[in-house]
Amino acid sequence: MSDPIKQRYSFSVLRDRLSQHGRPIVNFALGEFDRSLPAALSEEIRESSSLMMKRHSSADLAEFSAAAVDYLARQYGVEVSPAEILPVPGGRSAMTALASCVLEPGNGVVVTEPGYPVFARLAEHHHARILIARLDPEREFAPRLDEISQEAADSVRLVALNYPNNPTGAVISEKVATALEGRFGRETVLFNDAIYGPLTHEGTAHSILGKDLSGIQEYRALELHSLSKLFPLGPLGIAFLAGSAPLIEEIRHYTDFAWSPSSSLQMHATMRCFQSTDHTAEIRQYFQARLERLRETLMDVGFEPYPSPGGMYLLCKAPTAVGGVTTPTAQAAADVLLDDFDLAVVAWDGQPHGYLRFSSLYSAKDLQLLGRLGDRLTLAGH
Repeated sequence: MSDPIKQRYSFSVLRDRLSQHGRPIVNFALGEFDRSLPAALSEEIRESSSLMMKRHSSADLAEFSAAAVDYLARQYGVEVSPAEILPVPGGRSAMTALASCVLEPGNGVVVTEPGYPVFARLAEHHHARILIARLDPEREFAPRLDEISQEAADSVRLVALNYPNNPTGAVISEKVATALEGRFGRETVLFNDAIYGPLTHEGTAHSILGKDLSGIQEYRALELHSLSKLFPLGPLGIAFLAGSAPLIEEIRHYTDFAWSPSSSLQMHATMRCFQSTDHTAEIRQYFQARLERLRETLMDVGFEPYPSPGGMYLLCKAPTAVGGVTTPTAQAAADVLLDDFDLAVVAWDGQPHGYLRFSSLYSAKDLQLLGRLGDRLTLAGH
């Protein structure tokens, strides 16, 4: 195996480091979601707890698929059929199944930088060739697919996107669609991890399954959806894949062997979340307000956050010096912030840019402590 495959998951490494820090941490790296489930949903789950021991039925699956179809129509204006829906235990399980069904050794796989690192690792395990598409901050973080050679583009089997994007907060747009138009073969699979889909704060939420963006319809599209960022269901929450019926059917056959089926309670609890439109709107406003408070504080202490039309994070260009210490990389800046200021953030390094990601899942005390660091940080070169 190559060295990148043997490396640990970066967020697991970060959690270990924070647990060993030895002093109280001002935590803007990971955070905790402190909201509860709607009372009616919590009560319904308690009353139906016996369904956790019952495997979902064909009727449960049909009801779940119909609810997912309605959710996509309401949230994104997307029309799909129940045959184009597949419930999955979670996002990483879905990506594992997709990679197993689609990729062969030597296939080209496009992943974005910065971006959620999981799919690149899974693709490497299938001996795919990873091609990096840099997200351009000058173009609303649309991917620079023009930097991939035509020879490399001809080998691409799958393009993995993540909009709304973690960590940039960018949403899918015409700039993204234009970058994709005519770039790869018609059999290329276009996958979008839309886990943050409900958290679109500016304008209309878009989907790669919709008809409102030109340049995307030419690909075999598959999208991952979940409400895990809105409803703290823990292991009860499940996600779903939506898109190309032949791809969905192929992955469905794979999952018969790959994992145990979901329970009836998991299906019903997630369906109820699809229907909780008032709660979804409330949590969207919750994150908008927290992001705005965080943005104001970051600017007060010297950072310059990028616009964040979606998601639950703010991204800042990494400073070249923190507290008088030169920081040539984003990771170096994050290390100084943690070691010297007890401030935890997530670093993203990728040429030619380095970034620091701040989570909106902060405590009120953390926000106050961050605001008091301004005179000491003396940031430079951001």
